[in-house]
Amino acid sequence: MHKYFFDKKKVSQENKLVSLQEAVNTINDGDVLFLGSFVDNRRPMAAAYEIVRQGKKGLILLAECSLAEDILVGSGCAVAWRGCYTGMATFGLSPATLRKIEEEKFFPDEIGHIDIILGGMAAMVGSPFVATPATLGSDVVNEEYSRNEYLKKVAGNPEMIPHRKFVLMEDPFYGKGMIKLQPAMPADVAIIHVQQAGEKGSARIYGSLGFDHYFVHGARRVIITAEQVVPEEYLRRDPNRNQIPCTAVDMVVEVPWGGHPSQVQNFYDIDIPFIKDYVSSAKSEEGFAGWIEEWVMDIDSQDKYLDKLGAGR
Repeated sequence: MHKYFFDKKKVSQENKLVSLQEAVNTINDGDVLFLGSFVDNRRPMAAAYEIVRQGKKGLILLAECSLAEDILVGSGCAVAWRGCYTGMATFGLSPATLRKIEEEKFFPDEIGHIDIILGGMAAMVGSPFVATPATLGSDVVNEEYSRNEYLKKVAGNPEMIPHRKFVLMEDPFYGKGMIKLQPAMPADVAIIHVQQAGEKGSARIYGSLGFDHYFVHGARRVIITAEQVVPEEYLRRDPNRNQIPCTAVDMVVEVPWGGHPSQVQNFYDIDIPFIKDYVSSAKSEEGFAGWIEEWVMDIDSQDKYLDKLGAGR
């Protein structure tokens, strides 16, 4: 990682295994946070629950506001978001996020889907920006809707937020007209849920990668939560199937069913009734508070969460 944003020196210990509580405790109030994968696939749900339990505040979210993020927004852990999607796929809009936006307690700063990819790639390689014609002509490039100043004001480390949301300029190389300079999207913390990880941090993902393979290289700290922790040697026998190198990772947490109720390929399917219950509850402040009390605050470990969920799920 280039030192453009921060000096990304990873710990060199042989074993990076920690508890979920220890990993989440490293998140600071005001951090810029990326939660891996997208919508209802391989989400770091157990980590999101633990963030709520520890009462983190002032977080700025990147990429999307879906299942995991909605819980943070509704719980008052997150104050702003820069991304491209605020929904729960077939379950409708993210209910808690919608309420908080209407109450002006949560502030979205929308960019295009392709902007997430380009911003993540730029941070990965240590570039301050990427030039692109994407989203020209849309309200994404309307300064009136920019929340950049607010993001910079509330960020725990303002240097993680660019001075401007974008810059428009004429193409200086090919003369093809207007282009947009899309700033990089570095994160203080990236939390990625994977199927398998080694004790040193190498990680294997089955199925869609989402944006994970970009943001792990553009984040100051990377936490991997895994369905299984397997010997590092096992993963290194077939390195072409590993998407996240140990050199990018700070901490590894073994959390079976850590993506529930989202789907985790080769392990379990999406829990539709569970999500329906959440969406229905989260449409009101009282319903959301009751759901959080039952499924998050009254449960202090993943084992107890699974006991409550029941083997039949």
